[in-house]
This record gives sequence, structure tokens and C-alpha cells, in this order.
Amino acid sequence: MWQTASSVDKIRLYTRQSFYLLEIFFGVFGGVTEAAMHRYLGAFFVAISAVAAAVAVARIPELGGTRAGSIKVPLGVMVIAVLCAAMIAVTAADADEGPYLWLAMIVPVPFAALASWRWLVPAAVAVTVGCVLAGESGTGVLVGGLVVFMTVTVRLSVWLLCMVTELDEARGTAAALSVAEERLRFSRDLHDVVGSALSAIAVKSDLAASLSRRGDDRAARQMDEVRDLAQESLVQARELVRGYRSIALASELTGARSLLESAGVVTETRGSAEALPIELAETAAWVVREGVTNILRHSTARSAVIEVTGATVSIVNDGAGQRQAGNGTGLTGLRERVDAVGGTLEVTRGDEHFTLTAHFPHLTKESR
Repeated sequence: MWQTASSVDKIRLYTRQSFYLLEIFFGVFGGVTEAAMHRYLGAFFVAISAVAAAVAVARIPELGGTRAGSIKVPLGVMVIAVLCAAMIAVTAADADEGPYLWLAMIVPVPFAALASWRWLVPAAVAVTVGCVLAGESGTGVLVGGLVVFMTVTVRLSVWLLCMVTELDEARGTAAALSVAEERLRFSRDLHDVVGSALSAIAVKSDLAASLSRRGDDRAARQMDEVRDLAQESLVQARELVRGYRSIALASELTGARSLLESAGVVTETRGSAEALPIELAETAAWVVREGVTNILRHSTARSAVIEVTGATVSIVNDGAGQRQAGNGTGLTGLRERVDAVGGTLEVTRGDEHFTLTAHFPHLTKESR
């Protein structure tokens, strides 16, 4: 579960488990402490409050809660338990030694994860004032301080989790927009290049058919023009496809860094396109493009390094895990391209890093 989870899921799970541990620790420690002082009802209500708070945390969607059920039930049980514990402590002879501190560290957790600041701050002030009015000024100030501390801690954790979730969603949106933009570019170019030629061919073919039916010799000339248009459009289509498929290493390196950084991946490029012989430049550019695509589609990377030397092109990112593809169709096609120029493609996956390296044969570098 942990190995296959994304970074956001890991943070969400860590935050939720931290709140569980807080509730369990203070519930058990507070209950045992109260029981050791023979305040058994206080220990009982502290334990009930801790259990109810843990159930509430498990049902809060903002924390990735997975348990079904109404959040109001555990919150209601917790409030009743707190009121009962407070009443017992106030009426007891040693009221200043009640379970206030344990409740102050247990109760704010689920409420702080659900409520906003405008409700939490007045609630902390009300708890402090209530304890002071009950004759326990020192305990009231301490309880109020603990409530404020726990509230701020939980709210900051929830805020951080929300920010990480939004950034992850924005990163996925940026990658999807990049793919959509490339598709729109190609469809636009295809329409501009081929559409007008096919329209002209259709018109001239219709004219040639009409002239042929009337026995007009100009029909042959029109068909010659149709042939020329077809050949010209075929050349243009090939140039379009070649322009789409044939890519320059220098521009690909620049585009890769821009695309990755727009998706939230800190990228470092080492070396330059001039380091490789010109015969290997296009294949190296395909290595860079496929490596970047692999990062955007299959990894949770936060940083990447693209390095070009005289015989290798390597792309390393820190988002390996189980999500990053190692033998997909994209890498299979890339391996065929590298093999075609006499090179080898190496894929290495560690605990954190995924490395894609293309090793090329040593050729005499031509001038560019």
C-alpha cells in the first residue's frame, strides 16, 4: 500500500495516522493516570472521548477518511463525555486535578479539522473563561493554551494537506493540457496543409468529369492538374509528418525543461546538443521526449536531471515507485530506435529514482 501510494496519498495517510496516534496516546495515558488516582469515571470519559475522536477522524473526508457513517455521532458522543467528565471534576473535592489537560489535547483534533478559524478561536476563549469562572484560573489558562496549540497544529496540518492536493491536481492538469495542445497543433497543421489541396482536387475532378462527358479535350489537362495537386499534397503531407516526427535535440532539451517545470518538476540540464554526433541527434531527441513523457504520465517526480554527453543521454527523476512504467509500449518503441543506430537502452528503477539511459556508439562528430 505504502510503496504504490502517490506522494499526496502518503502525506494524507501520514497526517491521519498522526492524529490517530495522538488520540490513542492521550486517551490511554490520560485514562491510566485518572484511574491511578481512583477517578474511575473521569478515566472512563477520557477513554470514551479518545475513541469518539478517533472515529471522527476516520470519517473526515479532508483527511482521507475511509470509514462510512455520520460524523455527527462520534462528535456528539465526545461532547457528552467531555461534559460529564467536567461536571464530575468540578463537583469533586480535588476539582483542580480533573482530566482537563487530557481532554484539551483530545477534543480539539476533530473539531479543528472540520471547523474554520472564526469558530475555533472563540471556542478556545470560551473554554478558558469557563474554567476561570469555575474557580480554576491557573487550570483555565493552561487548558486554553493547550486548546489553542492543538487547534493551530491541526489546522496547519489540514492546510498543508489541502495545498499539496491542489498542487498535485494542477500538475496533472498541466500535463494533460500539454498533450491536448500538441494534438491541437498537429490537427491544425494537417487541416491547413492537406485540407485546401483535397478541396482543390475535388473541384478539379468534378470539372474534369463534366468536360469528359461533353467530349471536351480540356478534361485531360484538368486530370493532369489533379495529378499534380495530388503529388504536391502528398509531398506536403510527408513534410508535415516528417516535421512532426523528426525533432531537434537542442529544441527538445529546451522544451523538456520548460514542460517539466510547468508541471512542477524542478529540472536540471547538463551538457548540450553539440556533444553528440549529428547522426545520433534525432534518436537522442526521441530519448529525451519519451523520458519526459514517462515522467509526466507515470511518475510522482519532484525533480529531474537530463544529461547529454558524447556517447549517452540519461534522464533521472526521483518519482520511481510502482507507478512509473518500465517496459511500456513507449519504451519498447524507443528501444527499437536506439537499436537502429547501434545503441542500447538501459532502464534502472531504484527505491526513489528512475533512470533512463541511452548508450550510443562512438562516431566522428560532424560539424553543425
